[in-house]
Amino acid sequence: MKFLILGFLTTISAAASFGQEVESFGIFGGFNIPFTIDQGLGNDPRFYGKFTLRGTPIGISYGYDKVGYGYLISPEYVQIGQKFTIVNYLGGNVGTRDVQMNYFSLPIALKLHLNDVAFFRLSVVAGLSFSYLLSGSETVSINAISSARKLTYPIGVSVPNDPAYQVSYDGVYVPNQDNNIHVSNDKFAKFQLFAGIGFHSDFDLNDDWSITFDGRANFGIFDPRRSSYIDELKNPSGPPGVDPSGLPKLDTKPGAPDLYGQRRDIYLAATFGISRIIQIKEEFKAKRTAPKKSGAPQFKKSKPKGDKPNKPSLRKQKSRP
Repeated sequence: MKFLILGFLTTISAAASFGQEVESFGIFGGFNIPFTIDQGLGNDPRFYGKFTLRGTPIGISYGYDKVGYGYLISPEYVQIGQKFTIVNYLGGNVGTRDVQMNYFSLPIALKLHLNDVAFFRLSVVAGLSFSYLLSGSETVSINAISSARKLTYPIGVSVPNDPAYQVSYDGVYVPNQDNNIHVSNDKFAKFQLFAGIGFHSDFDLNDDWSITFDGRANFGIFDPRRSSYIDELKNPSGPPGVDPSGLPKLDTKPGAPDLYGQRRDIYLAATFGISRIIQIKEEFKAKRTAPKKSGAPQFKKSKPKGDKPNKPSLRKQKSRP
């Protein structure tokens, strides 16, 4: 056992001693599982979060690995936001609320290698992603028979001024709708910052190409909505909501589009890619021979002498007068 442990440690030491510096460019694609953590939606009986799968991120990458650590920059397009099931007053599924945000992101990550084998690197990655919102929206789709479209509106939430919305003593009848915009693009903040942590692997196929895998959890630092829209939720000024007494009439107080609650976005991303290796530099290069000193004598190689005798000159001698 001692010999096995000693051999294992020797192998690790040898791998670290002969490590390489690798620079590469690549492309990648993948998917993510988003979670929209919203206290207001969590307290609203109309909505329940559902499993959501998005077909991003997609982007390019630049990596530089040294012995023990490396850097990874990966500009990408990413789509996040969770879908919620809309339920009626009996708990039946009648539709979907789709929270969706499209970002151009610039993740910058530090890689800490768990190993430094010449052809395979497994790393822990941690970094920040600077994100700019390309578009954002929350849409509502409902498709059910009229008797099933009665929802339990919480107190303080506006009922739209539309004859298709009818208030009853135990709920509000709502119309069928297809991707109706509930929260528009102008309600979302333009900038977001994500903190990410996970694992990254590079498998070098040869001196020119490598394949990569990255699995990372990303946490939104800020509320993704504009402060003006958050104030609108905190200080209702819209159409009134339902009467808290339970009678089939509207309240006299103004309502808000939704219940207010802090919101944060989280997404678990998995990406696969291929990278073109630009250069590989050995960590320890062979020593070069010392340059020749200027004062040292220089010797020229002599040309081998030919075996044939010298030919007489063909020039004619000038005759003397």
